[in-house]
Amino acid sequence: MKSIGDEKTIGPDDGAQDSGYTLSVGQNFGQFRIVRPLGRGGMGEVYEVEHNVLHRCYALKLLPPDFASRAQALERFEREAHVMANLEHLNILRVDDFRETEGRYWLRMELARGIQVRDETVVSLDELAKAHGGKVPQEELIVILRQILDGLSYAHERGAVHRDLKPSNILLTKDGAKIADFGLVRLVGEEWVQSRAELSVRASMSLGDRATGAAGGGGSSARSLLGTFEYMSPEQKRGEEADERSDIYAVGLMVYRLLTGRNLGVKRPSEVGGGVWEGWDPLVSDALEDRPRDRFRNAQEMIQALRSIGDARCGTCAQNGRERSRSERVRENRGPGIELPGKASDHFAGADSGSSVGRFKAFLLRVAGSAFFSGAVYTAIAGGFPGSAFLLASLSVLCFLVSGKIKH
Repeated sequence: MKSIGDEKTIGPDDGAQDSGYTLSVGQNFGQFRIVRPLGRGGMGEVYEVEHNVLHRCYALKLLPPDFASRAQALERFEREAHVMANLEHLNILRVDDFRETEGRYWLRMELARGIQVRDETVVSLDELAKAHGGKVPQEELIVILRQILDGLSYAHERGAVHRDLKPSNILLTKDGAKIADFGLVRLVGEEWVQSRAELSVRASMSLGDRATGAAGGGGSSARSLLGTFEYMSPEQKRGEEADERSDIYAVGLMVYRLLTGRNLGVKRPSEVGGGVWEGWDPLVSDALEDRPRDRFRNAQEMIQALRSIGDARCGTCAQNGRERSRSERVRENRGPGIELPGKASDHFAGADSGSSVGRFKAFLLRVAGSAFFSGAVYTAIAGGFPGSAFLLASLSVLCFLVSGKIKH
């Protein structure tokens, strides 16, 4: 059985109590019947449930048991859950209900069933990387990354910041990648999450894998919070307010690890080896700038940079970085009648120059030029009205053809 967003994965014979879960398979929880546990993390437990009346399956996220005892918990839950429920986008895991049952607060979400990879069902981006030996194929990563950024752009435009992006929070479905737990950090409390994450880091450093790998109790929660800390932006680790550029940093870090299979180092992705395209280097570099103002300003800007990555397959040097990709994006997105900066000869090398229409226009342009020259000579020698009229007609044809080429 696969996890859904959180770190703990359990088998079909694992019991709820043995795994540290608070609900058991077959148990009724309000209007739901527990089908199976899906995952545990630092911010709650996730179960597949079936609605007793609708007979539809959902993913149910239970917040930590002590959530209700925190200051202003109910107010924050209602406010942030409302924000989550109003994020309706193909690449964001849908939250369609939130309530309290038996003293536990919960969120009802769509159930991500995963995709098939080599006869194996994988549900998260983290699992996809593991299925491919630690890295995600670059062509596939481009598609997934575009979907993630589309979802982020939609949410950021509505004032929602994720604050906990990591591969295990990117779920995979037949409809594409979906971002899970959007707004969950804000809901349970940023200070609480950061303090718990820092404790997990210190425990990991002092006790090794035993601190995060212990069975039952808090093992999976510690691993989840450790992952949260690892993908935090520098400003989040300093306790500063996160914004959309903090999410951009987390995406850049995910891309580096999914490309190289390694933790972030001093080498660019293409320098690590494994055939990583050079085009990834400027994208990752811009996303991982230490100062937020030096990163991509928003997800849309990162999407534009993503379009240029395929050029690396043709051996394009990435040293021009972002400026080069921006100029290319202008060319890709230009419409009729938009004149681009550059050499004058560029205006006459339009896309139709290789077609029969283009060749015919070029021929007329040469004829008009010759006629203009002849008219000028005739005017200089003969003077008078015939020469002037011939000169004016030739000049008009020339201007018309040149204008048509520039607009094209």
